[in-house]
Amino acid sequence: MEIHTFELGSFQVSAYVVIDDAKAMIVDAPEGAEAIVAFCEGRKLVPELLVNTHGHADHIAANAAMKQRWPGLKIAIGRDDAPMLASPLRNLSALLGARIKSPEADRLLADGDRIEVGSARFEVLATPGHTPGGISLYAADGPGGRGIVFTGDALFAGGIGRTDFPGASHKTLLESLRNRLLTLPPDTLVYPGHGPASTIGEEARDNPWIRGAE
Repeated sequence: MEIHTFELGSFQVSAYVVIDDAKAMIVDAPEGAEAIVAFCEGRKLVPELLVNTHGHADHIAANAAMKQRWPGLKIAIGRDDAPMLASPLRNLSALLGARIKSPEADRLLADGDRIEVGSARFEVLATPGHTPGGISLYAADGPGGRGIVFTGDALFAGGIGRTDFPGASHKTLLESLRNRLLTLPPDTLVYPGHGPASTIGEEARDNPWIRGAE
């Protein structure tokens, strides 16, 4: 398995391309995703799946462009965030003076669902709180046999997602962290929606938002 990180757009969203057995999956689609398209074309890859970790505008801005470039690309998102895709009010783009609309999701994800990329296997973890339908993607056997998890805006290195947006809940987010993410093996690599990578162990030990909630 290969994981390639792209920090893109005015909100510096961390998006990812996962490659395994010449198959590719994209995790989140921010503005500036032309860099992802160029990378995939350079590798002669046709991604089969685009997973949005949640429905905020900064993570779905390029959904339509990617779908146009690769018509067979399937868009997947947590079931409870699906209404955000086509609604500038719900995805918050209207607050920024934009009107971002994504195509409808081809697949609605729920806790425990499985996603395959080549021979790689990911489990969908429901991690609501930042948004009602936020999800994370966990693979127990990542590069080098080490676990990895894409956490979107649920968990960052030294931080957690904002909960002052419509539909957000600080209590729900902390429950998601405790029950779905912090239960993963401590050496699991965390690939967040913004900022650098970390590990579950580091965040359990040092993240002030988590320690402050204990």
